[in-house]
Amino acid sequence: MNGFYWERHPEGPFATLIGVAATYCSPDADAEDYQRLKRLARTEDDPRMVTFKGELRQALADPGQLPEGELEDAVEYSEQNDEDFLRRLWHDLYGDEPEPDRTG
Repeated sequence: MNGFYWERHPEGPFATLIGVAATYCSPDADAEDYQRLKRLARTEDDPRMVTFKGELRQALADPGQLPEGELEDAVEYSEQNDEDFLRRLWHDLYGDEPEPDRTG
């Protein structure tokens, strides 16, 4: 497969979540990129970030919905699995908000 998930499937499930995470959380990103994501995450009038937060909520509620391997490939996180990475990301970005309940 060539190209990034969000390029191959721009309307696919979690395309915004995976694309944003890859941009700000991958090995190519630096500490300032992650700080920028923290600021952007609080932006309520940015449609992309509203979609990102919604997809993050959905992925946390049911991580099994994520396209297999795509998040890990995009971010190369150090956590054990997608769910652990997403939980850390949620707490880093929205720590004062309750974490979505898991449905699955």
